[in-house]
Amino acid sequence: MRGKAGLHRRSTAGAVWRHAVAVTVTAGVAAVGLAFGPAAEATTTGSHAAAAIPREAPAGNAFYAPRSLPRGRPGDIIWTRPIAAPKGARAWKVLYHSQALDGRDIAVSGVIVTPTGGAPNGGRTIVSWAHGTRGIADSCAPSRRRTVVAEIPGIDDYLEAGYTVAATDYEGLGTPGVHPYLVGDSEARGILDIARAARRFKDAQAGDGDVIIAGHSQGGQGAVFAGEIAPDYAPDLHVLGVAALAPATELTTMLPVASTLPDTLGYVVMGLIGFRAAYPTADPTPVLADPVTKDLAVVEHTCADGVMKHFSTSPGRVIAQNPADVNPFPQLMQENTPGSVKMTVPMFVAQGDKDDTVLQPFTDTFVKRACAHGDTIEYRVYPGTDHYTVRDASRPNMLAWMADRVAGRAADSNC
Repeated sequence: MRGKAGLHRRSTAGAVWRHAVAVTVTAGVAAVGLAFGPAAEATTTGSHAAAAIPREAPAGNAFYAPRSLPRGRPGDIIWTRPIAAPKGARAWKVLYHSQALDGRDIAVSGVIVTPTGGAPNGGRTIVSWAHGTRGIADSCAPSRRRTVVAEIPGIDDYLEAGYTVAATDYEGLGTPGVHPYLVGDSEARGILDIARAARRFKDAQAGDGDVIIAGHSQGGQGAVFAGEIAPDYAPDLHVLGVAALAPATELTTMLPVASTLPDTLGYVVMGLIGFRAAYPTADPTPVLADPVTKDLAVVEHTCADGVMKHFSTSPGRVIAQNPADVNPFPQLMQENTPGSVKMTVPMFVAQGDKDDTVLQPFTDTFVKRACAHGDTIEYRVYPGTDHYTVRDASRPNMLAWMADRVAGRAADSNC
C-alpha cells in the first residue's frame, strides 16, 4: 500500500503474511473490499474555460497553507509554482480546491506536467495519477520533494504519448488537516479535482480533454473509487477508464491480519488515524495498546518507512483489540468497498503474483466482485513480479489499453 518510497518486506515476513491470510480466509473472514462514504454533490457548470491564476504563490511551505482560503469550486486553482520537468515538458506544483466528506471546501496540493509543443484540438488527454502510501505527515507529500515529477512511475511514457499528467497529494497530505489514509472517497475527490484543475489551467493544454485515472496500491484503491463516484461527483469530466495496479481493496481481511504481524502494524495505526480523520466518531484508542495512544506523534512527523519501523514489535505492544472486533471499524470496512457498484467505464487491473503487500487473492476477490456487477475489466497477473516491479511489467499493456480508450475502441474484458 505504498509508493516507491515504501517498504520492501523481507521474504520471511511475506511468507508469514501469506500464511496468515490463508488462515484468516479459511477461518471464514469475508474478503470484502474498502470504500469510504457517499459521493457528495459538487457544484458544476458544465465545461469550464481555462482561467488565469488569481493569486501569487507564497514561498516555501507557505504554499500549502493559505492564510485565508478564497472561495472556489472543486478543481479551481488557488495558485501554482513552476518546478523542474523532464526535457520537452513543463511542470507546476499546484494548490487547488476540493471538498472534504463533510462538504467543507479544502485546499489540496499536487503537480501538473504537460509536454511542450502544440496540443491536439480539444486539448490533451489527462492522466490523473494516484500515488501509493507515503505516510500521513505533511512532509511526506510527494509534491514537497524536488524529484516529484521524476518519481511518477511511467512519466516519460505518458509525456511521449502526449498526455497531461495531474498527480494529487490527497487531502491533508502536505496541506492543513490530517490525511484520511485509505479513505477511498477522499482519495477519489483529490484525484478527480486535480483533473478538473488541469483542464482549467491554460498552460496545461488540457482544454476539454478526456481523463484516464490511474493509480498504484493506495492510489489503486483511490483510482477505483474515482471511477465509481465520477458520474455523480464530477459529471463535467469525461472519464475514459480506470487503471489500478496492485490496488488496496480487501481491508476487511487485510487490517485484521495486519494487526497480528509485527511488520504490518504500522499500516493498522495509520489506517485507524486515517479513519478518524474522515469519521470523527471512529475512535482508535480501544484498538490500540495504551502506550501507543500516547505515541502517535510519530505518525504525524514520520513517513511510511519510519512509521513501519517504529511499530515493528510484538503485536500485543501495539494492538489491544483487533479492529474487526471494535465498532465502528467493521461497518466502515464493509461499507467502504470498491466494486460494490457497477463501474460505468472499463478498468485495467494489474497484479504481481509475488506481491507480499497486496496479495493476489485480495485482487482476485475484488475483480470477481466487480465482474459480478457486469464491469468491463482487463485483468492481468504478471508472473514473478512484486508490489513494485508490477508497475514496470504492466506498463506496455496499460499504455496500449489507454491508447485504445483515447482512440474510442471497445474495451476487452476477461471477467
